[in-house]
Amino acid sequence: MNESATMPTAVKVWDLPTRLFHWLLLGSVCGSALSVFYFENMTWHAYCGYAVLSLLLFRLVWGFTGGYWSRFVSFIPSVQRSLAYLRQPDNWQQPGHNPLAAWSVWAMLIVLFMQVASGLCADDDAGFNGPASALVSNRTVELLTFYHAGIGKWILGMLIGLHLGAVLFHTFYKLQPLVRAMVSGYRLWQDRQVMFSTDNKLQRLKALGVFSLCAALVLAGVYILEKAASS
Repeated sequence: MNESATMPTAVKVWDLPTRLFHWLLLGSVCGSALSVFYFENMTWHAYCGYAVLSLLLFRLVWGFTGGYWSRFVSFIPSVQRSLAYLRQPDNWQQPGHNPLAAWSVWAMLIVLFMQVASGLCADDDAGFNGPASALVSNRTVELLTFYHAGIGKWILGMLIGLHLGAVLFHTFYKLQPLVRAMVSGYRLWQDRQVMFSTDNKLQRLKALGVFSLCAALVLAGVYILEKAASS
């Protein structure tokens, strides 16, 4: 047997913009939590929230224009594929997100969007109001504050816990270095015919432009909301 035919090859799975998104999102979420629970600084909590929203908008665009394995089409949640994966997880034949991870990613993105949106309308009764809180009814502010500081926080915490548990399981039990892959962008894979993600200079410049536009939209939106609330 030709040994070179069975040796795994390094496959570019995660492009640099996706990797930066992942780690910046982690930092922003951690900063958001620490600013409230440790420093009790609602201003920095808001800034971290705006950073999260900018990153989420970027990821929404990058899900259609990024590297192959970063595109939403490569990890569409499916009950059928998820059940097949649970029956025979070792038969999964692509280096991107497996079917269960796809559910996790979508859930995380949706819950983060809901957490940020509710925060924009929240009122903590301690001198800080979300920039959109004055533009909606008191009942809406009350409900969204309850969700943001209660239900949403716990749902997000559980999703983060499940995500960390899955990473630890795959790293130490399945011997798949997922963290290293999210740092380097590469995974070792047996199938040399698998699709590689595009990650060249032009792609990275495009990502920088997309993120800059998303951040500008968030800042402009917050400015407009604050002006409307004060008028």
